[in-house]
Amino acid sequence: MGQKFSIVYYWLSLILFVLMCAYLTYKYVLALENRPRFQKNDILYQEWFASGRSMKNILTRLGGAHACLRLVVTKDWLWVTSRFPFSLLAGFYDLEHLIPLNRITNIEPHQRFGWSEVNLTYADTSGAPHSLKLTPKNEKGFLRVIGDNHRKIGNGSAVARSNAPEGHES
Repeated sequence: MGQKFSIVYYWLSLILFVLMCAYLTYKYVLALENRPRFQKNDILYQEWFASGRSMKNILTRLGGAHACLRLVVTKDWLWVTSRFPFSLLAGFYDLEHLIPLNRITNIEPHQRFGWSEVNLTYADTSGAPHSLKLTPKNEKGFLRVIGDNHRKIGNGSAVARSNAPEGHES
C-alpha cells in the first residue's frame, strides 16, 4: 500500500511540476512577443535594478522583485519588466507591464518601514485599475521624468513633482 501511494504521489508531483513549467514558459513567450521595441534615443529613463511588486492579489503583494526589475520610460510609455531568468516569473507575479503614460491615474512617493517606494496606479484599456509599488534606485529622477512627460501628454491626474538634478539616469 505504501509503495503504491509513493508511486502515485511521484507521478502526480511530476505532472504538476511539468504543468507549472509549461505555464511559466507560455507566459514568458507571451511576454517576449508583446515586448516593445524602443530606439535607444527614445529612452528618457532606464533602470536595470529596481524593485517592486504588484498589488493584484495576495500572492503578488507578498512576492515581487528585489533589484531585478527594469524600468524604461519614453515620452509615451512606462515599461516595467525584468531580466532573465527572473523574467520567467514576471508574468506569474504580475510584473510585466507596458503602460501608456496617459493611462497613469496616480503616482506618488511613499515611505514605508524606512524604505522609499513609488505607488503607481493606472487604468488598462478596459478602464480597470492596476496598482504597482516600485522602488527605483533613482526615485527623484524616475518621478521627474514620469511627471514631466505625463504633464506633456495632458493628463490631469495626480503626479508627484521632484527636484532631481537634470541629467541622464542609469
